Amino acid sequence: MSEQRDIFEVVEQRPGYDPVAFPELCTALYERELAVLAQIQVHSANGLQRRLRSLSYYVRTAGRAMLSCGCPCDLDVQNASWQSPQKAKLKSTATRGTKLEKWLQDKNLPLGTTVPILNLNPHLQQVRLDSIDRIDREQGRVHCNEFGWFLFTGESCESEGDHLLLAKPELAWLKPAVCGHQWSHKGRTDPRTLSLRELLLATAIDWQRLR
Repeated sequence: MSEQRDIFEVVEQRPGYDPVAFPELCTALYERELAVLAQIQVHSANGLQRRLRSLSYYVRTAGRAMLSCGCPCDLDVQNASWQSPQKAKLKSTATRGTKLEKWLQDKNLPLGTTVPILNLNPHLQQVRLDSIDRIDREQGRVHCNEFGWFLFTGESCESEGDHLLLAKPELAWLKPAVCGHQWSHKGRTDPRTLSLRELLLATAIDWQRLR
């Protein structure tokens, strides 16, 4: 009797695939996303069915990209996450705003670029990942897909964005973002789990250029 194949088993070699790590990584991602879907409030059975039908595709895409994207952090295949040493605390820098403003003035900057968002809420601080979907150079502001409008100097224009700061994509911000590092008022705390969307944003970063 032949052994049953894992649903993510690799049967041929392709760029970005690892015959050992890929199935394990995809299984971890798949189980995690199913747990997320099990907790959401379902408003439409059709909507849930669509998400389930597309889940395998996005999991495979994320798994392949995580193995091949060149992220400098250590990849934990069993938990589908990245790891790196965590800073003692999260804080902005004196040059963050000027670096960001100069970077956003580049007219060749493509939409869809992954950017770090600093959440400096004193109760729980994080660096989140988002993407740019609009640049308004006349008004000196930029729109991010999830967190909304920011000034070119990084301050949020949204009513609930008091603790948010946009930053230029740099290793100092991106590494804690992809590793899910968090800080409470007491210091370092347990890392958060990145959503599948954030994992895909992380793999879209040109890590080689940042090294």
